[in-house]
Amino acid sequence: MKKYYADRKSLKFLRIFTFLLIICIIIALRYLLYFLEARYPDYFALAKITVPEIIVWIFIGLLVTAYVIFLMIILPLWYRSVSYTLSADEIIIRSGVFFNNTTYVKMSSVQYTTTISMPLSRYTSFNFLLINAYGGGLIMMFLSHSDMEEIDKKIRQYLSSRGGL
Repeated sequence: MKKYYADRKSLKFLRIFTFLLIICIIIALRYLLYFLEARYPDYFALAKITVPEIIVWIFIGLLVTAYVIFLMIILPLWYRSVSYTLSADEIIIRSGVFFNNTTYVKMSSVQYTTTISMPLSRYTSFNFLLINAYGGGLIMMFLSHSDMEEIDKKIRQYLSSRGGL
């Protein structure tokens, strides 16, 4: 029985990518304000703080708040809680932040596996293993490339030993 965990490189990549995306959105919103000020100078000359400025600043605040809550608090807690256990008889997936979720699948019910690797997945750990079994399926997310290949190899060896492939 071996335990696997989500690779934290993907968390770092998600944080950096989302941070850059939020910066681009903030710049675009500020440019929108400058565009509106140039287009409607009479409206923006009347008051110190206008309705479009209030809306833009509220939206920026919501983006930053969502980034902090989700990517800096909730997602690291999920990465800490997720584990994938592969034994000779079953596959166990444990995850959850507020509610713990445990999924068991018998190896004898597995039909086939599918591996999904994103571009540059060796560096970003955006590797996913889909396990299709009778009655449903499992997704193992954010595995390192070597862990994904190792799990896939073990499941395929089991399938070929029972005559499934």
